[in-house]
Amino acid sequence: MWRRLARAAAALAAVACLVGTGSGIWFLAGERMGAALGIGPPGGDLVVSRCYEVYDSEGDDNGRDCRGEFTPAGASADAVRPMVLRGAAADHRPGTRLAVRLSHGAAYEPSSEPVVKYGIAAGLILVVGATLTAWLLSCARHGRFQEAEGYVFAALAGLIGVPLLGIAVGLVAGVAEVVF
Repeated sequence: MWRRLARAAAALAAVACLVGTGSGIWFLAGERMGAALGIGPPGGDLVVSRCYEVYDSEGDDNGRDCRGEFTPAGASADAVRPMVLRGAAADHRPGTRLAVRLSHGAAYEPSSEPVVKYGIAAGLILVVGATLTAWLLSCARHGRFQEAEGYVFAALAGLIGVPLLGIAVGLVAGVAEVVF
């Protein structure tokens, strides 16, 4: 009886882990990545006023953002408000009009830089969630706690492999943006 209860608890924990992983990916990276991929209709137009380089807290280059006036799609000129374009694909001249998509209070244009950044974040969340889920399902199958060394090493390999894959994809996407 206790073994059945342990199996059910481990299976329920695995399902909760999968739901948490999927929710974390969507709320932390998925919506922004979709906007940067250009999925869906534009949320409006952004007229660029200036572009600038962005640096993180350690002083490393973190891409390019632009400021401008955003007009929602189908709205009147009265609805214009200031907005930041995250991860700009190029250094746009003042007055340039761009069709942008909105996510979490910022505008995004199709660009490989934020796609790679949010893709790496989603991959890291997925590695941790999938490894924990696999271990929980193994516990559910056997009805007791399993040794976790193999799962820890798999998670470490994934945590190293995802950024390397992201860098490779970023290089290919950067070359494709320049060529096409």
